[in-house]
Amino acid sequence: MRIKSILLFLFLGFSSFVFAITEKKEIMQLTEETLSVSAHQMMGLYKKMAGIPGRLPRTIDRNGKLITSPDKWWTSGFFAGSLWYLYEFTGDEEFRKAALEMTERVRKQQYTTNDHDVGFMIFCSFGNALRLTGNKNSEHVIITAARSLSTRYKENTGVIRSWDSKQWQYPVIIDNMMNLELLTQATKISGDSSFYKIAVSHADTTLKYHFRKDGSSYHLVSYDTINGGFVERVTHQGVNNESAWARGQAWGLYGYVMMYRETKKKIYLDQAIRIADYIAGHKNLPKDKIPYWDFNAPDIPNALRDASAGAIMASALVELSTFTDKKLAKKYYSLGKQMVRSLASPAYMAKKDENGHFILKHSVGFMAKNSEVDAPLTYADYYFIEAMLRIRKIETARASKTHPDRRYWVENMIKITEPVLANLSNSTLRQQMPVETTKAGSKRGREQVSHLEALGRTICGIAPWLELDSDDSKESKLRTRYLSMTLAALKNAVDSTSPDFIRFNNDRQNLVDAAFLAQGFLRAPENLWGGLDKKTQELMINSMIATRTFKPLENNWVLFSATVEAFLFRFTGKCNFEAIDYALEKLENWYKGDAWYGDGPAFHFDYYNSLVIHPMLYDVLAVIKDISPDYKSRFNLQSTRLSRHADQLERLISPEGTYPAIGRSLVYRFGCFHALSQATLLKKLPDHLSPVQIRSALTAVIKQQISQKGTFDKHGWLTLGFAGHQPELAESYISTGSLYLCSAVFLPLGLSADDEFWTAKPADWTNKKAWKGEQFKADKALRK
Repeated sequence: MRIKSILLFLFLGFSSFVFAITEKKEIMQLTEETLSVSAHQMMGLYKKMAGIPGRLPRTIDRNGKLITSPDKWWTSGFFAGSLWYLYEFTGDEEFRKAALEMTERVRKQQYTTNDHDVGFMIFCSFGNALRLTGNKNSEHVIITAARSLSTRYKENTGVIRSWDSKQWQYPVIIDNMMNLELLTQATKISGDSSFYKIAVSHADTTLKYHFRKDGSSYHLVSYDTINGGFVERVTHQGVNNESAWARGQAWGLYGYVMMYRETKKKIYLDQAIRIADYIAGHKNLPKDKIPYWDFNAPDIPNALRDASAGAIMASALVELSTFTDKKLAKKYYSLGKQMVRSLASPAYMAKKDENGHFILKHSVGFMAKNSEVDAPLTYADYYFIEAMLRIRKIETARASKTHPDRRYWVENMIKITEPVLANLSNSTLRQQMPVETTKAGSKRGREQVSHLEALGRTICGIAPWLELDSDDSKESKLRTRYLSMTLAALKNAVDSTSPDFIRFNNDRQNLVDAAFLAQGFLRAPENLWGGLDKKTQELMINSMIATRTFKPLENNWVLFSATVEAFLFRFTGKCNFEAIDYALEKLENWYKGDAWYGDGPAFHFDYYNSLVIHPMLYDVLAVIKDISPDYKSRFNLQSTRLSRHADQLERLISPEGTYPAIGRSLVYRFGCFHALSQATLLKKLPDHLSPVQIRSALTAVIKQQISQKGTFDKHGWLTLGFAGHQPELAESYISTGSLYLCSAVFLPLGLSADDEFWTAKPADWTNKKAWKGEQFKADKALRK
């Protein structure tokens, strides 16, 4: 035992050293080098297997001797899958031929009905073959395998049986989540929805019975075959029944990420996040992020690590990062990359031609049976390769040429916002910005408030873009410059010695635009708020507090006070909850149904539900939702209403990219789609609206309005108007600064360049489909 402890100590020390080295490498360079070594190892292993017909690699024994398995062993499909992944990476025909040969060795498992692992066997092999070659023969195999797997499903339990064991009545292990992708893909190929329904039923039932309150999972649940429900829950391969077996947590995480991708059911994304947060926040997750074989192993920190669990988690976390909001995306992507860096270090990765030609060392199969303990495993290699390919896809998209639509959006966002930010950062805003208003507006002193209007509304729209992480793209370099400019502008706005110092308490209109500015800070808490120096933060907080002087009007204005208070709570921990509660109660009293609020007691048929009400109500509740069950319930309801209102807004866009010129404040132009852009940024769109059809529709709208003659004056400032210069449309409360609320349409620029919103091919929106005589979803009212 003493020798084992000394060796483990040396291993951990060496692990920290080599991790520090790999941490310095760019992730693309690291994955390139690691995948190249992986290709060498896997080809070496293939050449060994070529001389052993009908067998598949499994592991090596303690003397380094290769251990193989028959095709019926549950891991038989992983080696073929690894070869397919490396064919994808290298483009080398030798890998394609090797992958085809190893895939053929598991073909007959499509008929297996006595083993749930047919998903592992067939989808890792034939699934990847179909994806990379399009061979129709693979489709037939996948459909047949799905039928075989479906025979193990019982409606009264709602799940697919894992083992034909006498020890348990109807055992289902968490690993079984990994076999559901076979079913969802079989539905896509065949059109037979029964496979999809079984997958969803299994995932729903597993979610209900397999997980503890902290997000961790049991390994096995035995179900009652007569009445449904569970009989007992155990952790068969872990330390004890209540322990968190690491690979089990990995299977659960990966399974629910995959099921969200396949179904877009939010409950699966929420569950994946719960599991990810359990893993990421566990006190026993080591510094290098490769888990012990069980999170509750009694000999931690001397317990063995499980590289296979780390590889599965890494791959799942990288994919999960593509589905969440940007804050969580950054968290999960960073953790996934850190796991890959650790696995790529000499602490876990074998040298060329060593380790039996497997890639990773230090995995744990079944500890209690002393089977495959501290050994290489084929599935560890498979998910390690997959994780690296997923990272490369993200990084390549970030570094690649910007999509034309995104470039167009960035160019026009800059065109609109630059005069405000450039001048305020240089203390020339008052000197250079014209203040166009109506005669009535001039009498109301709009010249005194227009500068804060321009600032607050510009920040409201540009903030999510400024919050994005830096990369090597031209856009990122531009963003870095604009972030610096914006921070300087904000500093000048609250610096009493600046020529552009803005008082937040000289007119009640200041409350409105302090709220839009506060909304911008809530949307960019790290780069925008966190980028300000302490003194500027203090001055900004005091400026926000100064708006408490003004009592809001009994209409959408109650949300301005609430938004300022939400900002104060978010960044100081203190606020006036009475103002927030008052706004929440008023808005609920003014709710008219089907996602429409009155603007006060009366209903106004205009765009204020989008301009102000839905976006601010959501953002306020997002800040306070975890304080009480009531706030949480209100937040969930508002999320649903926001989604519905986004649906309605999308349907207002004509096939040509125009929309109805109705109601007040039309001079805010495409800012009228604030709520639709926010729902897109937050991924709160209804399931039947694809992100790309929103991009296509809003791009058409922006082009329609931005191209109108007279939209800008000769110095680049926005003019009063809806489609060009139409000053007669402006209400008395509007001036030049007000117009910059149009920047709210650009919120989706806060989605990274590799998000499907930007990468997918253009698509028709609802009205374009409708007027072309194509099928589109019938509109249904929201009854909440």
